[in-house]
Amino acid sequence: MMEGDTQEIKLRVAIIGAGIAGCCLTIGLLQNPLLDVHLYEAYANVGVRGAGLALHGNAIKAMEIVSPEIKKTYFKKSHFMANEEEMEMATQILVGSGAQTGTLVAELGKAKGRRTVHRAHLIQGLVEDVIPRNRVHFDKRMIGIKDDKNIDGSISKVVVAFSDRTTQEFDVVFGSEGAKSLTRKFILGSDHPAAEPVNHDGWRCFNALVPIEEAKKTLPRESIERVRMFCTPIGYINGFPVDLGQTYSISCYQRDGKRLGRERTNFDADEWKGFCWEITSLISLLEKDPREDWKIRDHDHAPTYYRGHVAMIGDAAHATGPHAGNGAAQAIEDAAILSRLFSHVESKGQIDAALRAFDEIRRPRSQKVVDITRQFGRFYSQDEEERDIDSMKKQMREGGLYTNGVDMDSQIRAAVSAFRRAA
Repeated sequence: MMEGDTQEIKLRVAIIGAGIAGCCLTIGLLQNPLLDVHLYEAYANVGVRGAGLALHGNAIKAMEIVSPEIKKTYFKKSHFMANEEEMEMATQILVGSGAQTGTLVAELGKAKGRRTVHRAHLIQGLVEDVIPRNRVHFDKRMIGIKDDKNIDGSISKVVVAFSDRTTQEFDVVFGSEGAKSLTRKFILGSDHPAAEPVNHDGWRCFNALVPIEEAKKTLPRESIERVRMFCTPIGYINGFPVDLGQTYSISCYQRDGKRLGRERTNFDADEWKGFCWEITSLISLLEKDPREDWKIRDHDHAPTYYRGHVAMIGDAAHATGPHAGNGAAQAIEDAAILSRLFSHVESKGQIDAALRAFDEIRRPRSQKVVDITRQFGRFYSQDEEERDIDSMKKQMREGGLYTNGVDMDSQIRAAVSAFRRAA
């Protein structure tokens, strides 16, 4: 740099994957003017893929830390469950079969003004209304990643190759491209036992969207105004409004490993109609057009969330099932911690300290949430003779307090302290 030239050399940042994690992190990192942040998405647009969300309180706290604009967009795109902002509501977990039918086992994610949203609509709002257009690049599928090193072994640049035969260099790369993440394989090694997502308990999801008026004709009012989950020995089912209350999303989570003799067969509505009448009503809507069918995968624990100047976040780092309703919340927590850490980064030499602090604080908590979620799924799909309602209530209350009751300010203080020790 010539004498008198005060232009700042920016650090180039790539975020791979425009899901909730990638969008929130982009918004957070753009607040540091030293960072030249770019978000890359493999698809040509933000399509309506996946299911709906009813975000828990910890997700709302983390949104506010990253940027008030995220919470503003969430509120704009979401729907009040009971049209009462001050009403405290939660996801109700109910027994749906056997002698204990109707028993309330747990209330998860309790918060005022509980809202629901389709995940794609939230992402669309963030991309269209919050992230500058010149920062988002669609139809850019990453196919390779490597780090170039200086002669002393330090990281020079991270080189990313895309399917359109282009390559770009960055100072730091964050992979948020989902459970089958290429970034994860780069960090852990493609032959590492935790590199690939797993489905230990044989979960599948069948989802359908129906007009809200059709749902109102079929379902009780409680199922329209609350998130109610009904548990059976072969899985569970829930439903709630999305699309600003115009559409009703129904998801049936089936544990194929519990369907003796039918583990590899497709969805059979009749198999679900022998349970409580609320389940039968939901299934009657779902069976008309079960458009989505996907295996639910999560991750065994990774020994690290970063390698060099490459890190993984969200489902790339800690994919989790939907059973505790906290997958998206964990992605937003990642973005909150990284946004605050990188607000302190003033040079390339501090990137390693920031990633190390992120790994130290976020990996233990997010991996415990994966474990809690697996356990919740096993509770939901217990055989009727296995159920110990009192034990379920106790363990689910403890798990819910851990996921939803996090002190984000304390987490940030710990992360910043770890960064300063390492920087």
